[in-house]
Amino acid sequence: AGAVKDYIKMMLENEKLKFLVFAHHLSMLQACTEAAIESKARYIRIDGSVPSAERIHLVHQFQNDPETRVAILSIQAAGQGLTFTAATHVVFAELYWDPGHIKQAEDRAHRIGQSCSVHIHYLIARGTLDTMMWGMLNRK
Repeated sequence: AGAVKDYIKMMLENEKLKFLVFAHHLSMLQACTEAAIESKARYIRIDGSVPSAERIHLVHQFQNDPETRVAILSIQAAGQGLTFTAATHVVFAELYWDPGHIKQAEDRAHRIGQSCSVHIHYLIARGTLDTMMWGMLNRK
């Protein structure tokens, strides 16, 4: 999680970037949240504990507030049905076993109304489970 936090902090150094960070485990979502807090960046977070009505408000905040720079999102809770066209980068802090969920999460920024290129970042460290999962996901 330390390398992921460092990566998020590095991205936040570019004051023009608005980006999404997807993770699966609560511990990784928390590490990403800590990176935003430590960087003094305004952020939103959507995980399974956030009610639907509040999710709509948070998406609106990310889309319309230039100071809200990062959306920290659970792959399952925010990977479908939400639009984040204000983001130009999508970061996967960890992988998920189902390539369909990953594709759906990528598509949160690739929506009607997106006027910029969207860059996808997969953070995969050598010697981790994600290395094996990356190979399996590419075969599915």
